[in-house]
Amino acid sequence: MRKKLLAMMLATTLAVTSFTGCGSTKNEGTTTSSEAGKTTDSKKQAEPQYASDAKLKVWASQEDQKYVKKVIENFKADNEVAKDWAIETSVVSSADAKSEVLKDPAAAADLFEFASDQIVELKDAGVLYRVTRNKDQIIENDIEGAIEAGTIDGELYGYPTSSNSYFMYYDKSKYTEDEVKNLNTMLEKDLGKGVTNFSMDLDNGWYTASFFFGAGCKLFGDDGMDPTKCDFNNKQGVLIGDYLLDLTANKKVKNHDDALLLAGFKEGSLAASITGTWNAKAIKKSLGDNFGVAVVPTITLEDGQEISPSTIVNYNLIGVNAQTKYPAEAMLFAEYLSNEQSQKLKFEMREAAPTNKKLAEDQELLASSPAIATLSEQVKTSTNQPSIAQMGNFWSPMEAFGQDCIAKVVTKDNMQQKLDEMVKNILTKLGE
Repeated sequence: MRKKLLAMMLATTLAVTSFTGCGSTKNEGTTTSSEAGKTTDSKKQAEPQYASDAKLKVWASQEDQKYVKKVIENFKADNEVAKDWAIETSVVSSADAKSEVLKDPAAAADLFEFASDQIVELKDAGVLYRVTRNKDQIIENDIEGAIEAGTIDGELYGYPTSSNSYFMYYDKSKYTEDEVKNLNTMLEKDLGKGVTNFSMDLDNGWYTASFFFGAGCKLFGDDGMDPTKCDFNNKQGVLIGDYLLDLTANKKVKNHDDALLLAGFKEGSLAASITGTWNAKAIKKSLGDNFGVAVVPTITLEDGQEISPSTIVNYNLIGVNAQTKYPAEAMLFAEYLSNEQSQKLKFEMREAAPTNKKLAEDQELLASSPAIATLSEQVKTSTNQPSIAQMGNFWSPMEAFGQDCIAKVVTKDNMQQKLDEMVKNILTKLGE
């Protein structure tokens, strides 16, 4: 969605004085701007003099603790300067990072993993240190969507590590690879009594927005940053609304959350559903040799258009606390924690979808996890979840629209009116 051009660094890059946080350490400069990490007179980027006794705290989820500790071990082995650094980990998930950091930035970790939809609020609160070293190389190494997710006004504020979206799982005994390419084709098939052809969370905007995005609709403008714009109620949006209404009325389609779709696959009563990698192991266990994965299928609208839904994607990013006492050291470790080697390790230990370009295209590597391979393919056409605060007004109107479609309150005759109401509620000013 946010397909703006990424601003590149000036030819005259930042000097060592750019490594300045709110704390004072022996490797920080003295001439700074009001924003952490910026300088006014630097003319070249030099290798900083790292502290030999740096102390860093890293936040990561409970599930990632073993992985992060292994990265720390590798980092010290690969960086002589860091062999005596004290790097400790604490449990804070990426989903909770924003709220925990904002409670007390000075007491928060020096590095923390956060979901990309939190980046605007974190940056506006002044708690993110701007990436000032090797920015061009990081941009070159990672996929475009991940870099966009970590960038605000041309400046990079997060180091990408993995992606998170959704795709389709299906039972290969019920569908062929060709049949799962188009949802209309899937729904035309008679799978027998008691079998649901397709399911998804039909009143969850995280999933249903993919149809609007695929049709070219925009949420918060072209770059996802304008809280006054949403065109889900335009002509294309009405066609999508009609399609979603037809899905809710189709007896071969069920409205399933995670618990219901997992039960359906386990019972053999569900042929296909949309969800993410977090359910891969359970679905694989249920389907066995019939375990199939595919990108979200295309849909054919009433006017004959065939569109490919564009799923919402979030990225996990590593942030450096603007109040760290060791900004140079924190950035050195953040870059290592997000590099190709560490992303490969995360894939191997945690089955996380890499954002590193080489790894995302490494078919031999990804072959060991069909779900991750499919996710890596899916995010190529995904839409970054907007990170502005207005996004908080998005979920409830989308949920209400989905529920009204299911309850038949929405009809094709009043579709325009209902979409107008939905968009109005999405764009209502926060707090009103």
